[in-house]
Amino acid sequence: MDNSANQSWGGDSSFKTEQLQEDSSKANTPAFVNHGLLLWNQNRQQWLLNKKANRKEQLIREPKLSWNATYDSLLGSNKPFPQPIPLGEMVDFLVDIWEQEGLYD
Repeated sequence: MDNSANQSWGGDSSFKTEQLQEDSSKANTPAFVNHGLLLWNQNRQQWLLNKKANRKEQLIREPKLSWNATYDSLLGSNKPFPQPIPLGEMVDFLVDIWEQEGLYD
């Protein structure tokens, strides 16, 4: 094998020296900081804290539907409800009604 073939495969010591110099110059550059990701994580943490606080308030909150509410009184007309009803509460109400009528197994 001649010397030119050896150089084409990286056997040349000058190539290694250039690579070492290039690597050492990269070490002096400051590391990349993704400020957008940092801000996103801060906002997410704040959102999660707010969500936990809201969940505690929901657990304490009184039910919106009256215990003696009927299907016809709630859904017999197309009038909007006087106040918003949480989805979970409405689903529980409907399941109870459907079970009583034999429509939900």
